[in-house]
Amino acid sequence: MGVLLGGLASLFYGAGDFLGGEGAKRAPAASIVLWAGVLSFPLVTGLALLTGGVANPTDLWLGAGAGAVGAVGLVVLFAGLGRAHAAAVAPAAAAVGAIIPVLFGVFAGERPSVLAWLGIAIAIPAVILSAWVADPGETPFGGTPYGVLAGIGFGGYAVIIDRTSEASALLPLVPARAATMAVVAIIGAAGIWRVTGWSRVPRLIVFSNGVLDVAGNAALLLALRAGSLALVGVTSSFYPAVTVLLSRIVNREHVRARQAFGVLLTLAALGAIALG
Repeated sequence: MGVLLGGLASLFYGAGDFLGGEGAKRAPAASIVLWAGVLSFPLVTGLALLTGGVANPTDLWLGAGAGAVGAVGLVVLFAGLGRAHAAAVAPAAAAVGAIIPVLFGVFAGERPSVLAWLGIAIAIPAVILSAWVADPGETPFGGTPYGVLAGIGFGGYAVIIDRTSEASALLPLVPARAATMAVVAIIGAAGIWRVTGWSRVPRLIVFSNGVLDVAGNAALLLALRAGSLALVGVTSSFYPAVTVLLSRIVNREHVRARQAFGVLLTLAALGAIALG
């Protein structure tokens, strides 16, 4: 069940990231993250209260910490998607975001099966092939730095939110969303990131991104409750296939043969992890 929920999180994240990248082409990336948080905060609060649970202070602080780390990942990812090929940014973010939970999971005593390890091993070259964009006039892996930094944020989010208690259910997502907004607002006020007003952001894109991000976060947390950090961390990181596919359909981004092969390897890796 954890693997299936992790895969569902990937679908939500992939679609949401595509919209976030589209929004970053029209407004500063930090603005997209901030206003998506504002609009989706009532949704995540209602969802958390509806599912119940009892959160202690540690759960709430861990949620806030996860949201703060994830905020940096989102802003960097959207900035990268707004400036470079989706196939060069999203897979790099997914690879790093998947490796960090795996390392922490193993360090904490988790022992994935041999088949699961095979899937994890296949996932690494899969995302590298997907990220290798080199159209005329472009630098191979030109969007990779954005992806790496974003992946650190996403991997950190998964590791921290996984430390919350099962009894807290989805309640840690509320302080996580609040912390995301707070971090973006504070850094924006400091002049490091540019944040614009509500009237200057693509509203439908921002709202849709917020809803999909909440859905992805909820699916991820439920997946972590049901499965291991290492395996869920990987299966929730297959969102680049969705982001790249949408970019290909909507923006007609060129997908080379090696990138298509990378997507196929991604599916093979997901199958191995699921069976393992």
